[in-house]
Amino acid sequence: MLQRQFWLWMALVSVLMLHPTGAFAANDDDGLDGLQERVQRNTWIKIRDDRRANITAWYKIEDGKDVRSFKLEAIMDSSLEKVAKTILVADNFQHYFWECYESRLVKKISSTDLYAYLKVNVPNPVPDRDIVMQLHVTPYSKKRGYLQFDIKAAPGVVPLVPGLVRVPEYTFWVKLTPISSDETKLEMEGTINPGGNIPAWAINFIMRNAPYTSILGMRRLAKVSSNKFEEPFPYRVIED
Repeated sequence: MLQRQFWLWMALVSVLMLHPTGAFAANDDDGLDGLQERVQRNTWIKIRDDRRANITAWYKIEDGKDVRSFKLEAIMDSSLEKVAKTILVADNFQHYFWECYESRLVKKISSTDLYAYLKVNVPNPVPDRDIVMQLHVTPYSKKRGYLQFDIKAAPGVVPLVPGLVRVPEYTFWVKLTPISSDETKLEMEGTINPGGNIPAWAINFIMRNAPYTSILGMRRLAKVSSNKFEEPFPYRVIED
């Protein structure tokens, strides 16, 4: 009897090891995070405090929603103007945005607004996603004290692409506050619904990692000397 129970236990362990995404990942929220969520719903929970990189991240589960919202704060070692211009060049997204392998400008609407298009890799067997985003910038002024981007999905602006799932909901803001001539505080908050049939645990996993990874990449890109911008720059980042 004991021998039979041993082999049943070994079989169960084998199944769990062979199917991590179906077993462990699907129940990711049953661990410490899950306990925190049940106790602290509608409360920001810190998930990363990278003091070496000066990046702190939080998530939140809200009543009526299965997908986490995210929030992040970071210190960028570049000027506000350089960080803002890095974000406003649509081609740059493929160089820092999490798993983005293609990005381009769809249309410049004005000196403060644009549409951008991104293709994002999602591991098989889930189809890749594409995002059409509308980006609005509120330029920095001394009176305001900061620059802000407001970004949202605009799924109907570009025709659907066969083989890709269009992200229907993508809303967040980014706030840049100058600390010195070569240092900027970045704050970001938002949420995303990637569309299609993706388990909530998978979306949550992405949201725990994508903002952090994207900001690391953005910081590197903003700092490198090869990151040049066209002149005159087509968007307003600082008010006269």
